[in-house]
Amino acid sequence: MEIACLPHERGDTASCVTYFETLGVPRNARLLDIGCRHGSFLENLRRRGYEDVAGLDVDADAIIEGEAAYPALKGRLTAYDGDRLPFEAGTFDVITMFDVIEHIKDIDGYMTKVKTLLRPGGLLVFQTPNIVIDVPYWIIALRLFTREKLRWMFTEHCSLQTYGSLRRLLRRAGFAEIIIERNSLDTAFKRDHVRQTLGWTGLVILRASNYFPMPLYPNFWGHARGR
Repeated sequence: MEIACLPHERGDTASCVTYFETLGVPRNARLLDIGCRHGSFLENLRRRGYEDVAGLDVDADAIIEGEAAYPALKGRLTAYDGDRLPFEAGTFDVITMFDVIEHIKDIDGYMTKVKTLLRPGGLLVFQTPNIVIDVPYWIIALRLFTREKLRWMFTEHCSLQTYGSLRRLLRRAGFAEIIIERNSLDTAFKRDHVRQTLGWTGLVILRASNYFPMPLYPNFWGHARGR
């Protein structure tokens, strides 16, 4: 099935959808996407039979644009302050967080709150960049060679994780059955992004990185269960 995506979407919607589909989540699951932006990921799930979906994002304008592009999501996307999660405990069967963890300042407290929104045994699905790769990539790609630019990067990506720290973070928040794994990096979205920032040399590195060991893999994909 074709992937629905707005032209200026920041994330790799196709990768999120294909990874989610590998997990065998039942179509009747109640699902929340934190960091939904325009709702493209949720719209793709809805077209695949997931009807009980909701989204949260700090960008109210992106939500307005998303609801205009995807009328079936109107009323399902909510703008919030990035801290208080406006749902009752145990509301959801599944929570997804793609490119979100790295942006949250109080990540321990936040992930604990996320876990309370899941029913017992509910599923958290996530993707977050690896600090070991992410920092040098952005320094080179955006020419962040001044103290001010570096400060901006670490303000935006204030909770970057290593393979080990991500696992420990999820354990502290009360998650179990933690799986951190790969998802193919060789996608049209990533190829275009790397070509624009690093040129053809970047494409060679991108393809090679599919074979990096997990502690050096550029992006951590995974899932965990709430207790």
